[in-house]
This record gives sequence, structure tokens and C-alpha cells, in this order.
Amino acid sequence: MRMRTRSHLDDRIKACENIMLENFNDAAREFSGSGPLHIEIGCGKGRFIAETAKRNPDIRYIAVEKVSNVMVLAMEKAVDAEVTNLRFMRGNFQILAESFPDKSVDRIYLNFSDPWPKKGYAKRRLTHGGFLEIYKRILKDDGEICFKTDNRELFDFSLESFPENGFSLSEVTFDLHNSDFEGNIMTEYEERFSQMGFPICRLVAKKGQ
Repeated sequence: MRMRTRSHLDDRIKACENIMLENFNDAAREFSGSGPLHIEIGCGKGRFIAETAKRNPDIRYIAVEKVSNVMVLAMEKAVDAEVTNLRFMRGNFQILAESFPDKSVDRIYLNFSDPWPKKGYAKRRLTHGGFLEIYKRILKDDGEICFKTDNRELFDFSLESFPENGFSLSEVTFDLHNSDFEGNIMTEYEERFSQMGFPICRLVAKKGQ
């Protein structure tokens, strides 16, 4: 089902253009400080990244989203919350990542990525080895990936994929909301599906074994 174009989309995006980046060089100019750099790939409507950035003003954040209709909501959320340490990049991360220098990112967030359940689509999963090689290149030596999903099959796939591609795992839980993890910030999707009774899985994958 195709998403309907939101009213006045171009005008709304233009109104937020001061927090949009074309590539990493733009980020380097925007973020002149030396704080850590965190990225969320597929930010959706932006609840998670806007709140995370607001709570951590000393960390630089970049949210990547390829769907304009969705990204505009995230940008407006950031503007309304007066978050100053968050920028957005629109497009396919595989292409956008080419502008990121090696070892430039401290943390990557993957929240409720498309599970691509059919076996023939496994290479499209954001925890597939092809993507993990990109993450390994841009992550610092002690960099990490925080991964959350409600899809158990994707989580099981990722539990194998991360170690096979040079990542060590920690903080693995199959029911985040009933675990002892503190400080969880929910996405819009996470809140809706957890209220429906779906357990949320989470792990941290650290670069290096």
C-alpha cells in the first residue's frame, strides 16, 4: 500500500531545511564540537531520536530516513522540541554511508527495521553481513550497535549474523520491557506493538570480538 503524500510536504520539508544534511561533510561543518556521534538508521516519525538527543545534549546525532512523508514528521518533532544536537539525512543509508569517513561513528541505532521475512530478501535486512561491513567501516574501534525489534525471526537471524561478522553481543533480551534495562526510550511503533502484547527484543553488538 502506497503512503499518501502529506499535505504541503515540500513546504514542510523546506521549513526544516536548516537541520537537513546532504552528506557527512555537512555534518562536520554543522557539528564543530568533539562530542560522540550517534546515528539512527530508519528514524521513522522521530520520537526515539528526538527524545534521545534532548536527554544527551553533549552527543551529536544524525537520523537517516528514506521516506520523506515520515521524515518530515521527525524533523518537525525535533524543531518543536528545540533539539539543537540533531540533524537529518534523507535517502538510502548504503549510499549516504559512502560520505562517512572510516571510524567516525560511536554508535548506531537500529530500531524496528523492516524484517524482510522472505529468505530471498535476507540481503535487505539491516543486520545482514553486507550492511554490517558498512557499519564496521564507519564505527570506531570501540563502536557499537543498539538493535531493537519485535520480530523474533529477525532477532534470531541477527543473533547469528552479528558474531559471524565480527561483532560481540551483550545486553541480549527477548523481553525488554520486563527486563532490568533502564532508560529505554520507545519509538511510536514500539509503544503500539508492546501495548498489543508483543515482546520487544534488544541487544548491543560491539565492534570486535
